[in-house]
Amino acid sequence: MVRHPLIDDVVGPAIVVDSDSQVVWLTEALASLLRRASAAERMVVLRTGPQAALTPALRHALGVHGAAWAVRDFDGSLRDGRTGVRAAGVEDFVERGPELLGTPSPEHPVAGDSVRQISIDLTLRHHDERAIDIGSAIEALCHTVGTCPTRWGTAEPLSVPWDRWVVTQYAKHESPGVSTSYAVGDGFSATMTAHLTDGVVIETMSAVLTIPEDGADPELADRLLEAVHRVAEDVVPVFGVVMQRRGDADHLVRAVSHGEPAPLAVVVGPEAAGFLDRGAVWPPPHTSTSTFGAGAAVDGGGQGLIVRLEDGWTALESFLDRIDEDRFLQLVGGAPLDPAHDEGTLDGHVSAGGRHGGIGAP
Repeated sequence: MVRHPLIDDVVGPAIVVDSDSQVVWLTEALASLLRRASAAERMVVLRTGPQAALTPALRHALGVHGAAWAVRDFDGSLRDGRTGVRAAGVEDFVERGPELLGTPSPEHPVAGDSVRQISIDLTLRHHDERAIDIGSAIEALCHTVGTCPTRWGTAEPLSVPWDRWVVTQYAKHESPGVSTSYAVGDGFSATMTAHLTDGVVIETMSAVLTIPEDGADPELADRLLEAVHRVAEDVVPVFGVVMQRRGDADHLVRAVSHGEPAPLAVVVGPEAAGFLDRGAVWPPPHTSTSTFGAGAAVDGGGQGLIVRLEDGWTALESFLDRIDEDRFLQLVGGAPLDPAHDEGTLDGHVSAGGRHGGIGAP
């Protein structure tokens, strides 16, 4: 590939980009490099100092393009900025993968200050009989906690005022090319992707919302799940995961540990509900279910399910064991069963495969 102005070093098949910025954005230039490197089957390694922070958009783009984030500590040693695992050099990311698995380095600190957040990841199908309205699901969820996106864009800085009609027109304009856009607001960040498969638009949305600390609003979790119910009545969800997590108040991603997220619920759409194994004990242990969507009885596949997870990861893994993964992937045309994978929140627990796409062939 032609030398890109952002490239600072080349280590075997790895392309190294150094940044001294306190906040690293997904600029047009960096987005271009990630796309070109991925197409050339080269790995980009973003190398920063320990105090640097990535934007949610850049964190997503690194995951989509198989890029690594290497943090150079003050003693010159390297660690994975996402997992904290020590690296002997850039070569480790090439040999072991863009996210290193193992025990975090002692230099990978636990966050001293964080806020309570909810992440909601949904894969949706927009059929011909329903108007395509990218972003409407995000707005419905945001109203529950009193915050909504204010700006959006396809590269940073995100400076365009939020307007879901414009967001939708952008996605349609890019068809049959790839469509990925990002949105931010006060206590809110999201990624939206879409692609066309067999005449159906598949949308994936991944939103993170800051919410009050435990005890400040004891009914919030129930209201969020009710909001998911309302969204599910208006669109056609295929699969989704709702999680509680900790993160920084500004939604930036820093090279620190916030602890493990806790799964709260799973959303399974009407078309996908028929792909569940309901043998033996139903619902699976440590879960409870409610239905949404008009039509035939659940056993006939006409209604969707919202599955509350009463025992975190144990309940989630028990439920995912009931999924016919291959048939799910056919429904979503390659979009992820576990969208949170690109955020690293499901790594090491669940592997369902797939990556985000865009309107058009992924």
